[in-house]
Order: sequence, then structure tokens, then C-alpha cells
Amino acid sequence: MADLYLVRHGQTELNVQNILQGGHDSPLTARGREQALATRAAFEVCGIFFDHAYSSPLGRARYTAELIVGEDLPIELVDDLREWRLGSLEGTSNRDMPPQPWGDYPVAFGGESEVQLQSRMVAVLSRIMARPQHDCVLAVSHGSACQEFLEYVTGRGELPDNGAVLHFGYCDGAFSLLDW
Repeated sequence: MADLYLVRHGQTELNVQNILQGGHDSPLTARGREQALATRAAFEVCGIFFDHAYSSPLGRARYTAELIVGEDLPIELVDDLREWRLGSLEGTSNRDMPPQPWGDYPVAFGGESEVQLQSRMVAVLSRIMARPQHDCVLAVSHGSACQEFLEYVTGRGELPDNGAVLHFGYCDGAFSLLDW
């Protein structure tokens, strides 16, 4: 069985302001940088060393990945690890959104549906883990993207906190949640 460590990026300025980011980007806060460095330290203490690292190309995820792996490993940027595409809702307040699940709500604003997001995340992580010699993989993504993948694997999707690490096993094309 191979291991996938799916990490939500560290806290950003827009997270603090309760602004929907989607494809918008925002720098990590001091706390966000600390979260990434604490994740790196936890992996080192546990003796976890990655053979491959992937990240959403958005700066908040890419920088989190860089802080976790340092100079030890190149990071491949993968567009499909991006956050939920929310169209014109991006940059607006979380407080103006209806309660989740949002389902098709973002579609009316030029975004993607929840089903599209989940399908995208499952497809990209399946492609990554099916590659040869991918025994211990880091993937850094975003809150809703991680939530939808978790929903697919477990049947219940909770929004992971910034910096959260979701540990999945991958065997014969199937994922299982091992730890959170």
C-alpha cells in the first residue's frame, strides 16, 4: 500500500478576513508559515520522507509545499489540485454564502459544481498515485478541494483546518483514510 499525505495550505490573509479565495490568491500569514513548518517537523519526527511532492500552482499551496519539503525534493505543480472554482463569488465574503453543501450553487456564478470539484480531485489524485514508484506522496491543496476528496473516500466531508494533514492509503486504485 502507498501513502498519500494530502495537506491543506497554511492560513492566509484572506482566510483571516473570511473571504472566498477560489482562484484568487493571498499570502500566508505568520501563523500559516508556522503551520507549514510544524508539519515539516512532524513528518521528520515520524520518519516520513516523500518520494514525490505535488502542489496546486496557487501561491498559498505552493509556498506551503516549499516550506514542508524545503530543498529536499522538487515540487510538481498540478492545475487540478486547485481550489474550487467559484466564478464571480471569489473575493466575496464567506458570510454571504448559503450553508454547505453548495452543490451547484457556484455554477450560476461561472464556477464549477461540487460534483465537478470532487471528480477533479479524485481523478488527479488517482492519476498521481497510480504512477510508478509513488510510495509516499505529498500533495498540497485547498480546503474545499480536500473536503470533497475526504467526502469521496469516507462518505463524510468535513472542512479541514488550515495546515491539516489527511493521511490516505492507496492500493489497487482505491483510497482509504488512515489518519487525520
